[in-house]
Amino acid sequence: MLKSSILLSLIIIIACNSSKNDVSTLSDSDSIENALIMMIEERERAMINKDVETAISQFSDDITWINSQGYFFEGIEVVTDFHHMMAGNDSLDYYYEAGKPRIRILDEENALAYYSWKMFWYRKDNPVDTTMKEIGLMTLNARKYNDTWKWNAITNQHTPWFYDSVEPVIIE
Repeated sequence: MLKSSILLSLIIIIACNSSKNDVSTLSDSDSIENALIMMIEERERAMINKDVETAISQFSDDITWINSQGYFFEGIEVVTDFHHMMAGNDSLDYYYEAGKPRIRILDEENALAYYSWKMFWYRKDNPVDTTMKEIGLMTLNARKYNDTWKWNAITNQHTPWFYDSVEPVIIE
């Protein structure tokens, strides 16, 4: 009788600890997701305000970036130059918008983020003249470095339309 009582107590303790771990994992996941969503919102504001320093502060030093035309950029200096080129164009300006992100947590130090974006370019001397409409999907790899999340690999691709949120496609 004593053995079964001890066994039952152990099962209850394990079950309680297991459910506690599930709750902390859920809150950890929520915390990671919220941090990455806030980073994307901050990036959107930085792109709108042409605040390259804020946008770049989110990247790791070894960042890799493939833009929507397929050009591969490697390292923080080159990606910074690319952002300065976009923000500092002497004849063109842009309107930028990001859609609602979709986050996929891989583990406590790695995650993927996806969001739709649009960047409508216009001539500075004639803002009503949209010269190019770029619409795409951004895929960002996030990694935790010393308790700080950083984007370390980004790929952009053009898409035919802008969508408010990224939803999986179902083939029927």
